[in-house]
Amino acid sequence: MIVKNFHTNCKLYKNFQIWDVSGMDDFMSDNPVLNEIFLNDYKMTYVEAKADPSRIKDSNLKVMNDMLDQIGDKHFYIFTWHDDNHAEVVRMQELKVMNWGIDISNVEKDHVYIVMMDKIEQPMA
Repeated sequence: MIVKNFHTNCKLYKNFQIWDVSGMDDFMSDNPVLNEIFLNDYKMTYVEAKADPSRIKDSNLKVMNDMLDQIGDKHFYIFTWHDDNHAEVVRMQELKVMNWGIDISNVEKDHVYIVMMDKIEQPMA
């Protein structure tokens, strides 16, 4: 699931990992869950779509977002260099709200970064 308002909701998550994605091949490589979601969404395999890129009208970033939003056991926050989400995680690092373990302000300009995390179980009231 894609996380909204991460800066205000970050305390609801744990087990943060940052996935540095160099492109769609990297995103799709050897991941049976993502390949199944792609097949269900686009009615073709990723290999078929790659052979004829005109068959997919969405940007790679939109495809990634839509696919990750369907995964229910993990939560995701996606950013690219200098987009609004990147500015948010940089602010969070500068304010020491989050320590990413890397200089989050200095990322590759042509990569997509995906923060993967688990939602903290809330006790039953």
